Amino acid sequence: MFLGEISSSKNYSKNEKKKEQHSYKIGTWNVPTLNRGGKLENLKQEMQKNEVPIAGISELRWKGQGELRSGDYTVYYSRDERAEKGVAIVVHKSVVRSVVKKTVYNDRIIAIKLQAEPINILMMQVYMPTSEHENDEVEELYDIIEELLEEDGNGDTNTTIMGDWNSVVGDESYRNIVGPHGLGRKNHRGKILINFCERNGMIATNTWFKKPKRRLYTWKAPGDRSRHRLDYILVKHRFRNSVKDVQTMPGADIDSDHNLLVA
Repeated sequence: MFLGEISSSKNYSKNEKKKEQHSYKIGTWNVPTLNRGGKLENLKQEMQKNEVPIAGISELRWKGQGELRSGDYTVYYSRDERAEKGVAIVVHKSVVRSVVKKTVYNDRIIAIKLQAEPINILMMQVYMPTSEHENDEVEELYDIIEELLEEDGNGDTNTTIMGDWNSVVGDESYRNIVGPHGLGRKNHRGKILINFCERNGMIATNTWFKKPKRRLYTWKAPGDRSRHRLDYILVKHRFRNSVKDVQTMPGADIDSDHNLLVA
């Protein structure tokens, strides 16, 4: 996918620049809140340090919905009026010109469409309910995602859906959806996520790359009693070869119990 040259703090040779123009990084991160002084600056610094020009955010905790420019970044966000939950997609200025559509559905789903060559990209951030919520609410959100896919993700669009799914798909391979490098024991929410992928021809990319365990888990239970993979980056199966690497970045720090996940 070509989004134009992605800016970087590194100095590249001409050949390296040419190669960089045809690749880009995306990330997803549950940040507990950006509704505290300095948290947005913290996020921008981590995105720059890890060379991630596009990041989906869960648990934004801002009020309302809209678009905010902050330095070199634009934040597309959606929240309810109680400053709870919330999702956003944060985009570096080098990519903003490629954004041709923004879809804000509710405080758990937001999407942008990027003009790219040879085909456009639909990028969606989701924040699924925790285990304290009923499964009916979860199923309803999956229905909404599928409606958005029918509207904007059909044809040759390269679709990426990322976020905190609050699901465990397990460590066993399954039908070219879950790869051989999973983590943990599959739970009921994980089965729902797998079924969604199966219906829509998608794969959980971060189960397909062999990594040290510290690069696999995305969430630590309180007191660090256990570590789990709850966050995923999904792509259409037909575009799986365009994903060159996926791993967490445990060194990125935003005072969260989740790790930044980067593809």
